[in-house]
Amino acid sequence: MNPPETLPAKFSLTAWLILSIASIGFLFDTYELLMTPLVGVPAIAELLKLPPNHPRVTEWMGRMLWMTALCGGVFALLGGWLIDRFGRKRMMAASIFVYALSPFAAAFSTSLAAFVLFRSTTFIGVCVEFVAAITWLAELFPEKKRKERVLGWTQAFASLGGVLVTSVAAWINSYGGALPGLPLPDMFNQHAGWRYLLLTGFLPAIPLALMLPFVPESRAWREKRAAGTLKRPSFGELFAPELRRVTLVTAALSACAYAAAFGALQITTRSVVPGLKELASAQRELAPLRAEAAKLNAELDQLMPAFRQALADVPGLEEIAGKRANNRRNFRSASKAGDTNAVATLAKQFKELGASLDEMTAAQPDAKRVLLEREKSLKSIADNRDSQAPAMSAITARGDRVQLGQEIGGLAGRVLLALLLVLAIGRGTLLRIFLVPGLIALPATYFGLYHWASGAFSAGIFVCGLLVVGQFSYFGEYLPKAFPLHLRGTGGSFATNVGGRMIGTSAAFLSTNIIAPLFSPKPTADHYAMAAGVVGTAVFVIGLALSFLLPEPANQGMKD
Repeated sequence: MNPPETLPAKFSLTAWLILSIASIGFLFDTYELLMTPLVGVPAIAELLKLPPNHPRVTEWMGRMLWMTALCGGVFALLGGWLIDRFGRKRMMAASIFVYALSPFAAAFSTSLAAFVLFRSTTFIGVCVEFVAAITWLAELFPEKKRKERVLGWTQAFASLGGVLVTSVAAWINSYGGALPGLPLPDMFNQHAGWRYLLLTGFLPAIPLALMLPFVPESRAWREKRAAGTLKRPSFGELFAPELRRVTLVTAALSACAYAAAFGALQITTRSVVPGLKELASAQRELAPLRAEAAKLNAELDQLMPAFRQALADVPGLEEIAGKRANNRRNFRSASKAGDTNAVATLAKQFKELGASLDEMTAAQPDAKRVLLEREKSLKSIADNRDSQAPAMSAITARGDRVQLGQEIGGLAGRVLLALLLVLAIGRGTLLRIFLVPGLIALPATYFGLYHWASGAFSAGIFVCGLLVVGQFSYFGEYLPKAFPLHLRGTGGSFATNVGGRMIGTSAAFLSTNIIAPLFSPKPTADHYAMAAGVVGTAVFVIGLALSFLLPEPANQGMKD
Protein backbone atom coordinates (compact mmCIF):
# COMPACT_ATOMS: atom_id res chain seq x y z
CA MET A 1 0.00 0.00 0.00
CA ASN A 2 1.46 3.38 -1.01
CA PRO A 3 -0.31 6.26 0.75
CA PRO A 4 -0.14 9.79 -0.70
CA GLU A 5 3.26 11.34 -0.13
CA THR A 6 2.67 15.05 -0.77
CA LEU A 7 1.58 16.50 2.56
CA PRO A 8 -0.60 19.63 2.42
CA ALA A 9 0.13 22.89 4.22
CA LYS A 10 -2.19 21.90 7.07
CA PHE A 11 -1.65 18.61 8.81
CA SER A 12 -3.70 15.92 7.10
CA LEU A 13 -4.76 12.61 8.62
CA THR A 14 -1.67 11.03 7.06
CA ALA A 15 0.53 13.72 8.61
CA TRP A 16 -1.02 13.13 12.03
CA LEU A 17 -0.43 9.39 11.66
CA ILE A 18 3.22 10.10 10.84
CA LEU A 19 3.57 12.31 13.91
CA SER A 20 1.83 9.71 16.09
CA ILE A 21 4.12 6.92 14.89
CA ALA A 22 7.24 9.02 15.47
CA SER A 23 6.09 10.17 18.92
CA ILE A 24 5.25 6.62 20.03
CA GLY A 25 8.60 5.43 18.68
CA PHE A 26 10.59 8.11 20.53
CA LEU A 27 8.62 7.55 23.75
CA PHE A 28 9.26 3.82 23.74
CA ASP A 29 12.93 4.31 22.79
CA THR A 30 13.42 5.74 26.26
CA TYR A 31 10.92 3.37 27.88
CA GLU A 32 12.78 0.30 26.59
CA LEU A 33 16.25 1.58 27.56
CA LEU A 34 15.27 2.73 31.04
CA MET A 35 13.86 -0.70 31.80
CA THR A 36 17.44 -1.88 32.23
CA PRO A 37 18.14 -0.40 35.69
CA LEU A 38 14.68 -1.54 36.84
CA VAL A 39 14.84 -5.16 35.65
CA GLY A 40 18.59 -5.83 35.56
CA VAL A 41 19.40 -6.65 39.19
CA PRO A 42 16.32 -8.77 40.02
CA ALA A 43 16.59 -10.65 36.72
CA ILE A 44 20.29 -11.42 37.09
CA ALA A 45 19.80 -12.44 40.73
CA GLU A 46 17.03 -14.90 39.83
CA LEU A 47 18.85 -16.36 36.84
CA LEU A 48 22.11 -16.79 38.78
CA LYS A 49 20.19 -18.08 41.82
CA LEU A 50 21.85 -15.47 44.02
CA PRO A 51 20.53 -12.70 46.30
CA PRO A 52 20.21 -9.25 44.65
CA ASN A 53 22.96 -7.72 46.80
CA HIS A 54 25.53 -10.36 45.86
CA PRO A 55 28.74 -8.95 44.29
CA ARG A 56 28.38 -11.24 41.25
CA VAL A 57 24.98 -9.72 40.51
CA THR A 58 26.48 -6.22 40.63
CA GLU A 59 29.38 -7.36 38.46
CA TRP A 60 27.07 -8.83 35.82
CA MET A 61 24.90 -5.72 35.84
CA GLY A 62 27.95 -3.68 34.89
CA ARG A 63 28.94 -6.18 32.23
CA MET A 64 25.48 -6.14 30.71
CA LEU A 65 25.47 -2.35 30.46
CA TRP A 66 28.67 -2.18 28.42
CA MET A 67 27.79 -5.25 26.36
CA THR A 68 24.45 -3.78 25.31
CA ALA A 69 26.03 -0.42 24.53
CA LEU A 70 28.76 -2.07 22.44
CA CYS A 71 26.21 -4.15 20.51
CA GLY A 72 24.04 -1.07 20.00
CA GLY A 73 26.91 0.95 18.60
CA VAL A 74 28.30 -1.72 16.27
CA PHE A 75 25.07 -3.19 14.91
CA ALA A 76 23.23 0.14 14.75
CA LEU A 77 26.02 1.46 12.52
CA LEU A 78 25.13 -1.35 10.14
CA GLY A 79 21.48 -0.41 10.69
CA GLY A 80 22.26 3.14 9.55
CA TRP A 81 23.69 1.75 6.31
CA LEU A 82 20.53 -0.36 5.87
CA ILE A 83 18.39 2.78 6.35
CA ASP A 84 20.14 4.38 3.38
CA ARG A 85 20.11 1.18 1.33
CA PHE A 86 16.58 -0.14 1.89
CA GLY A 87 14.50 2.80 3.08
CA ARG A 88 13.70 4.87 6.15
CA LYS A 89 10.17 3.61 6.88
CA ARG A 90 11.06 -0.03 6.29
CA MET A 91 14.03 -0.01 8.66
CA MET A 92 12.19 2.10 11.23
CA ALA A 93 9.36 -0.45 11.27
CA ALA A 94 11.79 -3.35 11.50
CA SER A 95 13.73 -1.74 14.37
CA ILE A 96 10.54 -0.99 16.32
CA PHE A 97 9.42 -4.60 16.08
CA VAL A 98 12.92 -5.74 17.12
CA TYR A 99 12.86 -3.62 20.27
CA ALA A 100 9.25 -4.56 21.00
CA LEU A 101 9.70 -8.32 20.59
CA SER A 102 13.08 -8.47 22.35
CA PRO A 103 11.85 -7.53 25.86
CA PHE A 104 8.88 -9.85 25.37
CA ALA A 105 11.33 -12.69 24.71
CA ALA A 106 13.58 -11.57 27.59
CA ALA A 107 10.61 -11.89 29.97
CA PHE A 108 10.71 -15.66 29.45
CA SER A 109 14.49 -16.00 29.87
CA THR A 110 15.60 -19.02 31.87
CA SER A 111 19.33 -18.31 31.53
CA LEU A 112 21.51 -15.25 31.94
CA ALA A 113 22.85 -15.64 28.39
CA ALA A 114 19.34 -15.39 26.93
CA PHE A 115 18.52 -12.37 29.08
CA VAL A 116 21.66 -10.46 28.05
CA LEU A 117 21.12 -11.41 24.39
CA PHE A 118 17.59 -10.00 24.29
CA ARG A 119 18.57 -6.86 26.18
CA SER A 120 21.30 -6.36 23.57
CA THR A 121 18.86 -6.76 20.67
CA THR A 122 16.54 -4.30 22.43
CA PHE A 123 19.37 -1.76 22.53
CA ILE A 124 20.14 -2.39 18.84
CA GLY A 125 16.51 -1.82 17.86
CA VAL A 126 16.32 1.44 19.83
CA CYS A 127 19.57 2.74 18.32
CA VAL A 128 18.44 2.03 14.75
CA GLU A 129 14.91 3.37 15.29
CA PHE A 130 16.06 6.82 16.43
CA VAL A 131 18.16 7.46 13.34
CA ALA A 132 15.55 5.99 10.97
CA ALA A 133 12.78 8.10 12.53
CA ILE A 134 14.56 11.47 12.44
CA THR A 135 15.66 10.85 8.84
CA TRP A 136 12.14 9.79 7.81
CA LEU A 137 10.54 12.84 9.44
CA ALA A 138 13.06 15.29 7.98
CA GLU A 139 12.40 14.04 4.46
CA LEU A 140 8.61 13.83 4.80
CA PHE A 141 8.50 17.45 6.03
CA PRO A 142 11.17 19.13 3.88
CA GLU A 143 9.99 22.73 4.45
CA LYS A 144 12.46 24.19 6.94
CA LYS A 145 10.22 25.66 9.63
CA ARG A 146 7.79 22.78 9.56
CA LYS A 147 10.55 20.20 9.73
CA GLU A 148 12.09 21.93 12.74
CA ARG A 149 8.76 22.00 14.60
CA VAL A 150 8.04 18.37 13.78
CA LEU A 151 11.47 17.12 14.88
CA GLY A 152 11.49 19.28 17.99
CA TRP A 153 8.04 18.39 19.32
CA THR A 154 7.97 14.69 18.46
CA GLN A 155 11.30 14.14 20.21
CA ALA A 156 9.86 15.72 23.36
CA PHE A 157 7.87 12.50 23.83
CA ALA A 158 11.13 10.66 24.50
CA SER A 159 11.30 12.27 27.94
CA LEU A 160 7.89 10.85 28.84
CA GLY A 161 9.29 7.33 28.43
CA GLY A 162 11.22 7.50 31.69
CA VAL A 163 8.21 8.74 33.65
CA LEU A 164 5.99 6.07 32.09
CA VAL A 165 8.29 3.10 32.72
CA THR A 166 8.84 4.17 36.34
CA SER A 167 5.08 4.46 36.87
CA VAL A 168 4.38 1.08 35.27
CA ALA A 169 7.10 -0.55 37.39
CA ALA A 170 5.59 0.94 40.56
CA TRP A 171 2.14 -0.40 39.60
CA ILE A 172 3.54 -3.88 38.92
CA ASN A 173 5.38 -3.90 42.26
CA SER A 174 2.07 -3.13 43.99
CA TYR A 175 -0.27 -5.40 42.07
CA GLY A 176 1.94 -7.94 40.27
CA GLY A 177 1.05 -10.69 42.70
CA ALA A 178 -2.53 -10.67 41.42
CA LEU A 179 -1.48 -11.02 37.77
CA PRO A 180 -1.64 -14.44 36.07
CA GLY A 181 1.46 -16.59 36.51
CA LEU A 182 3.75 -16.84 33.50
CA PRO A 183 4.28 -20.21 31.76
CA LEU A 184 7.73 -20.94 33.17
CA PRO A 185 9.33 -24.00 34.79
CA ASP A 186 8.42 -24.30 38.46
CA MET A 187 11.96 -23.49 39.54
CA PHE A 188 11.48 -19.87 38.41
CA ASN A 189 9.36 -17.13 39.97
CA GLN A 190 6.27 -17.06 37.75
CA HIS A 191 5.11 -13.75 39.28
CA ALA A 192 8.44 -11.89 39.08
CA GLY A 193 7.86 -8.17 38.64
CA TRP A 194 10.79 -7.79 36.25
CA ARG A 195 9.21 -10.28 33.86
CA TYR A 196 5.87 -8.44 33.81
CA LEU A 197 7.65 -5.13 33.20
CA LEU A 198 9.55 -6.60 30.25
CA LEU A 199 6.27 -7.86 28.77
CA THR A 200 5.02 -4.28 28.57
CA GLY A 201 7.83 -3.57 26.11
CA PHE A 202 5.66 -5.22 23.47
CA LEU A 203 3.07 -2.42 23.69
CA PRO A 204 4.40 -0.16 20.90
CA ALA A 205 4.15 -2.95 18.34
CA ILE A 206 0.34 -3.00 18.57
CA PRO A 207 -0.61 0.56 17.50
CA LEU A 208 2.34 0.87 15.13
CA ALA A 209 1.44 -2.34 13.28
CA LEU A 210 -2.01 -0.82 12.67
CA MET A 211 -0.76 2.61 11.55
CA LEU A 212 2.38 1.87 9.52
CA PRO A 213 0.57 0.59 6.38
CA PHE A 214 -1.09 3.99 6.03
CA VAL A 215 1.98 6.22 6.00
CA PRO A 216 4.44 6.76 3.13
CA GLU A 217 8.11 6.11 2.68
CA SER A 218 10.35 9.14 2.23
CA ARG A 219 9.43 10.66 -1.13
CA ALA A 220 12.94 12.00 -1.79
CA TRP A 221 14.52 8.59 -1.14
CA ARG A 222 11.95 6.66 -3.20
CA GLU A 223 12.15 8.99 -6.20
CA LYS A 224 15.93 8.79 -6.36
CA ARG A 225 15.87 5.03 -5.99
CA ALA A 226 13.18 4.66 -8.69
CA ALA A 227 15.17 6.90 -11.02
CA GLY A 228 18.34 4.93 -10.40
CA THR A 229 20.17 8.03 -9.15
CA LEU A 230 20.40 7.03 -5.48
CA LYS A 231 24.05 6.60 -4.60
CA ARG A 232 25.11 3.53 -2.65
CA PRO A 233 25.94 4.37 0.98
CA SER A 234 29.54 3.94 2.04
CA PHE A 235 31.18 4.13 5.45
CA GLY A 236 34.36 5.38 3.82
CA GLU A 237 32.56 8.34 2.29
CA LEU A 238 31.84 9.67 5.78
CA PHE A 239 35.57 10.41 6.02
CA ALA A 240 35.95 11.97 2.58
CA PRO A 241 37.37 15.53 2.79
CA GLU A 242 33.97 17.23 2.34
CA LEU A 243 32.32 15.20 5.15
CA ARG A 244 35.20 14.33 7.49
CA ARG A 245 34.77 17.39 9.68
CA VAL A 246 31.02 17.06 10.21
CA THR A 247 31.34 13.30 10.79
CA LEU A 248 34.00 13.61 13.49
CA VAL A 249 32.61 16.73 15.18
CA THR A 250 29.03 15.44 15.42
CA ALA A 251 30.28 12.09 16.76
CA ALA A 252 32.45 13.84 19.36
CA LEU A 253 29.65 16.21 20.41
CA SER A 254 27.21 13.33 20.68
CA ALA A 255 29.74 11.46 22.82
CA CYS A 256 30.01 14.50 25.12
CA ALA A 257 26.23 14.74 25.55
CA TYR A 258 25.89 11.04 26.34
CA ALA A 259 28.92 11.18 28.62
CA ALA A 260 27.27 13.94 30.66
CA ALA A 261 24.07 11.87 30.86
CA PHE A 262 25.70 8.56 31.80
CA GLY A 263 28.79 9.80 33.61
CA ALA A 264 26.89 12.23 35.82
CA LEU A 265 23.07 12.16 35.70
CA GLN A 266 22.55 8.41 35.42
CA ILE A 267 24.81 7.54 38.36
CA THR A 268 23.18 10.15 40.59
CA THR A 269 20.22 8.18 41.92
CA ARG A 270 22.24 5.04 42.62
CA SER A 271 25.58 6.42 43.79
CA VAL A 272 25.24 10.09 44.77
CA VAL A 273 21.81 10.53 46.40
CA PRO A 274 22.63 8.17 49.34
CA GLY A 275 25.20 10.74 50.52
CA LEU A 276 22.71 13.61 50.98
CA LYS A 277 22.75 15.06 54.50
CA GLU A 278 19.14 14.15 55.26
CA LEU A 279 20.00 10.46 54.68
CA ALA A 280 22.96 10.37 57.08
CA SER A 281 21.04 8.54 59.82
CA ALA A 282 19.80 5.93 57.33
CA GLN A 283 23.38 5.36 56.18
CA ARG A 284 24.58 4.91 59.77
CA GLU A 285 21.84 2.35 60.34
CA LEU A 286 22.78 0.50 57.16
CA ALA A 287 26.55 0.36 57.76
CA PRO A 288 26.60 -2.67 60.14
CA LEU A 289 23.89 -4.44 58.14
CA ARG A 290 25.91 -4.06 54.95
CA ALA A 291 28.98 -5.41 56.68
CA GLU A 292 26.93 -8.39 57.83
CA ALA A 293 25.58 -8.85 54.27
CA ALA A 294 29.11 -8.91 52.88
CA LYS A 295 30.05 -11.61 55.38
CA LEU A 296 26.94 -13.66 54.57
CA ASN A 297 27.57 -13.41 50.83
CA ALA A 298 31.17 -14.56 51.36
CA GLU A 299 29.87 -17.59 53.26
CA LEU A 300 27.43 -18.31 50.43
CA ASP A 301 30.30 -18.17 47.92
CA GLN A 302 32.13 -20.85 49.90
CA LEU A 303 29.09 -23.14 49.61
CA MET A 304 28.50 -22.63 45.90
CA PRO A 305 31.17 -25.00 44.46
CA ALA A 306 29.82 -27.91 46.54
CA PHE A 307 26.25 -26.95 45.64
CA ARG A 308 27.00 -26.89 41.90
CA GLN A 309 28.68 -30.28 42.23
CA ALA A 310 25.61 -31.64 44.03
CA LEU A 311 23.38 -30.42 41.19
CA ALA A 312 25.62 -32.21 38.70
CA ASP A 313 25.70 -35.43 40.74
CA VAL A 314 21.97 -35.76 41.50
CA PRO A 315 19.58 -35.67 38.53
CA GLY A 316 16.52 -33.54 39.23
CA LEU A 317 18.05 -31.81 42.25
CA GLU A 318 18.19 -28.43 40.48
CA GLU A 319 14.45 -28.55 39.81
CA ILE A 320 13.67 -29.47 43.43
CA ALA A 321 15.99 -26.69 44.68
CA GLY A 322 14.23 -24.17 42.42
CA LYS A 323 10.77 -25.26 43.59
CA ARG A 324 11.84 -25.01 47.24
CA ALA A 325 13.27 -21.53 46.61
CA ASN A 326 9.99 -20.44 44.98
CA ASN A 327 8.05 -21.87 47.90
CA ARG A 328 10.19 -20.05 50.46
CA ARG A 329 9.86 -16.78 48.55
CA ASN A 330 6.08 -17.08 48.39
CA PHE A 331 5.90 -18.19 52.02
CA ARG A 332 7.82 -15.09 53.11
CA SER A 333 5.52 -12.82 51.08
CA ALA A 334 2.37 -14.51 52.38
CA SER A 335 3.61 -14.27 55.98
CA LYS A 336 4.27 -10.54 55.60
CA ALA A 337 0.81 -10.07 54.08
CA GLY A 338 -0.84 -12.07 56.88
CA ASP A 339 -2.43 -14.50 54.41
CA THR A 340 -2.93 -17.50 56.72
CA ASN A 341 -4.54 -19.69 54.05
CA ALA A 342 -1.62 -19.21 51.68
CA VAL A 343 0.84 -19.82 54.51
CA ALA A 344 -0.83 -23.13 55.36
CA THR A 345 -0.90 -24.24 51.72
CA LEU A 346 2.73 -23.32 51.16
CA ALA A 347 3.80 -25.08 54.36
CA LYS A 348 2.10 -28.25 53.13
CA GLN A 349 3.79 -27.94 49.72
CA PHE A 350 7.18 -27.42 51.38
CA LYS A 351 6.69 -30.59 53.42
CA GLU A 352 5.94 -32.51 50.21
CA LEU A 353 9.04 -31.02 48.56
CA GLY A 354 11.04 -32.10 51.60
CA ALA A 355 9.84 -35.66 51.15
CA SER A 356 10.84 -35.56 47.47
CA LEU A 357 14.25 -34.23 48.45
CA ASP A 358 14.74 -37.04 51.00
CA GLU A 359 13.89 -39.63 48.40
CA MET A 360 16.09 -38.09 45.72
CA THR A 361 19.16 -37.75 47.95
CA ALA A 362 18.79 -40.97 49.94
CA ALA A 363 21.94 -42.40 48.36
CA GLN A 364 23.82 -39.07 48.47
CA PRO A 365 23.18 -37.39 51.82
CA ASP A 366 26.01 -34.89 51.29
CA ALA A 367 24.06 -33.34 48.41
CA LYS A 368 21.08 -32.79 50.71
CA ARG A 369 23.31 -31.32 53.43
CA VAL A 370 24.84 -28.81 51.01
CA LEU A 371 21.43 -27.79 49.67
CA LEU A 372 20.07 -27.24 53.19
CA GLU A 373 23.16 -25.24 54.20
CA ARG A 374 22.70 -23.04 51.14
CA GLU A 375 19.03 -22.52 51.97
CA LYS A 376 19.99 -21.53 55.51
CA SER A 377 22.54 -19.05 54.14
CA LEU A 378 20.00 -17.57 51.73
CA LYS A 379 17.47 -17.18 54.57
CA SER A 380 20.04 -15.26 56.62
CA ILE A 381 20.73 -12.99 53.63
CA ALA A 382 16.98 -12.44 53.10
CA ASP A 383 16.54 -11.60 56.81
CA ASN A 384 19.39 -9.12 56.53
CA ARG A 385 17.76 -7.56 53.46
CA ASP A 386 14.48 -7.20 55.38
CA SER A 387 16.37 -5.46 58.18
CA GLN A 388 17.82 -3.01 55.65
CA ALA A 389 14.41 -2.32 54.09
CA PRO A 390 13.24 0.62 56.29
CA ALA A 391 16.45 2.61 55.82
CA MET A 392 16.70 1.65 52.15
CA SER A 393 13.13 2.77 51.52
CA ALA A 394 14.02 6.29 52.70
CA ILE A 395 17.02 6.38 50.36
CA THR A 396 15.02 4.95 47.47
CA ALA A 397 12.19 7.46 47.98
CA ARG A 398 14.63 10.37 47.85
CA GLY A 399 16.32 8.88 44.80
CA ASP A 400 12.95 8.52 43.05
CA ARG A 401 12.18 12.20 43.66
CA VAL A 402 15.55 13.25 42.29
CA GLN A 403 15.05 10.97 39.27
CA LEU A 404 11.62 12.44 38.61
CA GLY A 405 13.09 15.94 38.73
CA GLN A 406 15.73 14.89 36.24
CA GLU A 407 13.10 13.42 33.88
CA ILE A 408 10.96 16.56 34.09
CA GLY A 409 14.07 18.65 33.46
CA GLY A 410 14.83 16.53 30.40
CA LEU A 411 11.29 17.11 29.11
CA ALA A 412 11.69 20.86 29.71
CA GLY A 413 14.97 20.78 27.78
CA ARG A 414 13.34 19.12 24.77
CA VAL A 415 10.44 21.60 24.87
CA LEU A 416 12.89 24.51 25.11
CA LEU A 417 14.80 23.19 22.09
CA ALA A 418 11.55 22.89 20.13
CA LEU A 419 10.70 26.52 20.95
CA LEU A 420 14.18 27.80 20.09
CA LEU A 421 14.18 26.05 16.70
CA VAL A 422 11.64 28.52 15.34
CA LEU A 423 14.11 31.35 15.88
CA ALA A 424 16.73 32.24 13.29
CA ILE A 425 19.67 31.08 15.42
CA GLY A 426 22.84 29.57 13.99
CA ARG A 427 23.20 25.91 14.87
CA GLY A 428 26.46 26.41 16.75
CA THR A 429 24.93 29.23 18.77
CA LEU A 430 21.83 27.14 19.49
CA LEU A 431 23.95 24.35 20.92
CA ARG A 432 25.91 26.80 23.05
CA ILE A 433 22.65 27.97 24.65
CA PHE A 434 22.70 24.58 26.39
CA LEU A 435 26.46 24.21 26.83
CA VAL A 436 27.42 27.54 28.41
CA PRO A 437 24.94 27.38 31.35
CA GLY A 438 26.00 23.77 31.85
CA LEU A 439 29.51 24.93 32.71
CA ILE A 440 27.93 26.59 35.75
CA ALA A 441 25.13 24.15 36.56
CA LEU A 442 27.14 20.89 36.54
CA PRO A 443 29.93 21.92 38.97
CA ALA A 444 27.52 23.96 41.11
CA THR A 445 25.20 20.96 41.52
CA TYR A 446 27.76 18.24 42.24
CA PHE A 447 30.43 20.28 44.04
CA GLY A 448 28.14 22.71 45.89
CA LEU A 449 24.41 21.99 46.12
CA TYR A 450 25.01 18.32 46.91
CA HIS A 451 26.67 19.33 50.20
CA TRP A 452 24.13 22.05 50.98
CA ALA A 453 20.52 20.82 50.91
CA SER A 454 18.62 18.04 49.17
CA GLY A 455 15.99 20.44 47.79
CA ALA A 456 18.64 22.62 46.21
CA PHE A 457 20.40 19.52 44.85
CA SER A 458 17.15 18.32 43.27
CA ALA A 459 16.69 21.73 41.64
CA GLY A 460 20.23 21.52 40.32
CA ILE A 461 19.58 18.07 38.85
CA PHE A 462 16.46 19.46 37.14
CA VAL A 463 18.56 22.15 35.46
CA CYS A 464 21.30 19.67 34.53
CA GLY A 465 18.68 17.35 33.02
CA LEU A 466 17.31 20.25 30.97
CA LEU A 467 20.73 21.21 29.63
CA VAL A 468 21.89 17.66 28.86
CA VAL A 469 18.73 16.13 27.38
CA GLY A 470 17.98 19.20 25.31
CA GLN A 471 21.15 18.37 23.37
CA PHE A 472 19.73 14.99 22.35
CA SER A 473 16.84 16.72 20.57
CA TYR A 474 19.33 19.15 19.06
CA PHE A 475 21.22 16.34 17.33
CA GLY A 476 17.96 14.73 16.24
CA GLU A 477 17.17 17.95 14.36
CA TYR A 478 20.69 18.70 13.11
CA LEU A 479 21.92 15.33 11.82
CA PRO A 480 19.48 14.79 8.92
CA LYS A 481 20.60 18.15 7.49
CA ALA A 482 24.30 17.49 7.95
CA PHE A 483 24.68 14.60 5.49
CA PRO A 484 23.59 14.07 1.87
CA LEU A 485 20.48 11.98 1.29
CA HIS A 486 22.27 8.73 0.51
CA LEU A 487 24.32 8.98 3.75
CA ARG A 488 21.81 10.35 6.25
CA GLY A 489 21.21 7.04 7.98
CA THR A 490 24.87 6.04 7.93
CA GLY A 491 26.16 9.43 9.10
CA GLY A 492 23.47 9.91 11.71
CA SER A 493 24.08 6.42 13.07
CA PHE A 494 27.84 6.97 13.31
CA ALA A 495 27.34 10.18 15.30
CA THR A 496 24.55 8.97 17.57
CA ASN A 497 25.39 5.32 18.07
CA VAL A 498 29.17 5.07 17.76
CA GLY A 499 29.91 8.51 19.21
CA GLY A 500 27.08 8.70 21.72
CA ARG A 501 25.76 5.31 22.70
CA MET A 502 28.98 3.33 22.36
CA ILE A 503 31.68 5.82 23.42
CA GLY A 504 29.70 8.36 25.42
CA THR A 505 27.93 5.83 27.65
CA SER A 506 31.31 4.47 28.78
CA ALA A 507 31.56 7.59 30.94
CA ALA A 508 29.54 5.72 33.57
CA PHE A 509 32.45 3.31 33.95
CA LEU A 510 34.89 6.22 33.90
CA SER A 511 33.09 7.98 36.76
CA THR A 512 32.45 4.99 39.01
CA ASN A 513 35.43 2.73 38.34
CA ILE A 514 38.30 5.09 37.51
CA ILE A 515 37.77 8.65 38.76
CA ALA A 516 35.89 7.98 42.03
CA PRO A 517 38.54 5.43 43.19
CA LEU A 518 41.19 8.11 42.63
CA PHE A 519 39.66 10.04 45.52
CA SER A 520 39.44 6.94 47.75
CA PRO A 521 40.12 3.21 47.31
CA LYS A 522 36.63 2.62 48.75
CA PRO A 523 34.54 5.40 47.24
CA THR A 524 31.55 6.84 49.07
CA ALA A 525 28.70 8.94 47.73
CA ASP A 526 30.83 12.06 48.23
CA HIS A 527 33.51 10.66 45.93
CA TYR A 528 30.94 9.66 43.31
CA ALA A 529 29.52 13.19 43.42
CA MET A 530 33.00 14.58 42.80
CA ALA A 531 33.54 12.14 39.94
CA ALA A 532 30.18 13.06 38.39
CA GLY A 533 31.06 16.75 38.65
CA VAL A 534 34.49 16.22 37.08
CA VAL A 535 33.15 14.17 34.16
CA GLY A 536 30.09 16.35 33.57
CA THR A 537 32.07 19.60 33.64
CA ALA A 538 34.88 18.22 31.50
CA VAL A 539 32.61 17.02 28.69
CA PHE A 540 30.74 20.33 28.68
CA VAL A 541 34.06 22.15 28.28
CA ILE A 542 35.02 19.83 25.42
CA GLY A 543 31.56 20.21 23.87
CA LEU A 544 31.77 24.00 24.02
CA ALA A 545 35.13 23.97 22.24
CA LEU A 546 33.84 21.56 19.58
CA SER A 547 30.69 23.64 18.99
CA PHE A 548 32.84 26.26 17.23
CA LEU A 549 33.95 23.59 14.75
CA LEU A 550 30.38 22.49 13.96
CA PRO A 551 29.55 23.51 10.38
CA GLU A 552 26.25 25.11 9.42
CA PRO A 553 24.43 22.65 7.11
CA ALA A 554 24.60 23.85 3.51
CA ASN A 555 21.05 24.28 2.11
CA GLN A 556 19.78 22.71 5.33
CA GLY A 557 21.40 19.46 4.19
CA MET A 558 18.26 18.40 2.31
CA LYS A 559 19.84 17.98 -1.12
CA ASP A 560 21.96 15.07 -2.22
